[in-house]
Amino acid sequence: MLYRILRAAARVALRWYYGDIIVQGGERIPPRGPLVIASNHPNALVDALLVSTTLRRPVRLTAKATLFEHPLLAPVLRAVGVVPLRRAKDELAARRSGAVSGAPSIGRNAESFQQVTAALVQGGAVLVFPEGISHDEPALAPLKTGAARMALAASEAGADGLRLLPLGLIFERKEAPRSRVLVRVGEPIDVGAWRTRPDASRDAAGLTADLDAALRRVTLNFASEARAERAVALARALAALTDEAPPPVAVPRSLAMEAELARRIDTATDALQTAPPEVVALADRFIARLQALEGRLHARGVALSDIRVSPRLRHGARFLMREGLFLVATLPVALLGRVMHWIPLRVARALAMRPLTRDPSRDQPAMRTIVLGLACVLVWYVVQAALGTCWFGVVAGLLWVVVLAFAGHVDFVVGDRRRRAWQRARTYLALRADPALGHDALIEIGALVADGLALEAALLQPHASGR
Repeated sequence: MLYRILRAAARVALRWYYGDIIVQGGERIPPRGPLVIASNHPNALVDALLVSTTLRRPVRLTAKATLFEHPLLAPVLRAVGVVPLRRAKDELAARRSGAVSGAPSIGRNAESFQQVTAALVQGGAVLVFPEGISHDEPALAPLKTGAARMALAASEAGADGLRLLPLGLIFERKEAPRSRVLVRVGEPIDVGAWRTRPDASRDAAGLTADLDAALRRVTLNFASEARAERAVALARALAALTDEAPPPVAVPRSLAMEAELARRIDTATDALQTAPPEVVALADRFIARLQALEGRLHARGVALSDIRVSPRLRHGARFLMREGLFLVATLPVALLGRVMHWIPLRVARALAMRPLTRDPSRDQPAMRTIVLGLACVLVWYVVQAALGTCWFGVVAGLLWVVVLAFAGHVDFVVGDRRRRAWQRARTYLALRADPALGHDALIEIGALVADGLALEAALLQPHASGR
């Protein structure tokens, strides 16, 4: 029961913090049977919340044992069945501080592995982060063998039909409120079938290598932060170029296409290292033209993603009427949500950002804001319910809390849509004022798309033929 309550609360908290969470490949998640979920780990506790809310079935979480040293957090972790894992680096740190003596024990996680095996034999699902750490690097860290050893041990113990599921978490800007998240589900590995393969690499190292390859297919991996930033920026622009119609303002743009384009761009970037000088020059000119187009449109207040919006008066009038009616209908509820949540959310954000002076990691703001925000909002709701009950009765107090939660959700939805609608309106007015602007931009976009495809072919075909 506690797990379900916390998962429901986590789902609401994630939807309030992030503007869009899309699951790609959810049909690959086995609905039943033993399952080890192996995920990348870019965003601390947020990663566990995302995975547990993505899967409909209960998920047994694993976490570093040091979290159980927190007097307030430890009881909650134990209550929801989190399995502690002692990392070698934590034991080495404890040894340096004098808390323990001796080298890290090889069997330090024997009891935890037994708990995982028992859960898997009973047909449960267990989440493991095989990187072993949460980090800000633009690529997967080297995988530990723990996930593979758990899967193999459980399979040998009788967990028939055990699957090892690679799951990739891709964040637009993991620390930024209202940014986008993509959850990519890969093809599950049938551990029983894997163990019967005729090749010699049927140990934990071999399964870890296969898991590493599977995880890389559902994540983005860049050689450096600079390459990551460049690929993501180009992918965002190219995704806007390839839209055949302006995206609806009612929903945010999906991160899935941008992630795929970023992967293709990084592959092309690798190919540039050995490309002929004339192809490198073509790539440089292509990027310069794309950036110049974005700059010209930005200077006029035009978003590249909205360039195909119709400048006709009747289309503008229809847009104004639709968005105006939506705003009028939702504004009172959104204002209630904004006013009534201003105090707890401001307090939570202020508390969340304070420790960043000591720990500037980008995986801290979202985690701290979500956890503290959830705590502050729940306390605020208790206070509101108590006041409502005192003044108007129990039913009225509980109903008031439900109204507050609904109003808070509406506030976030309306705020996101209002910002997208305002940008669309700016683009429309700019295109109305200068019809040639849109016409010329569309001609340039058509040429850029054709040249981009030709450039990709020129970069990758030699490599494909050489394989």
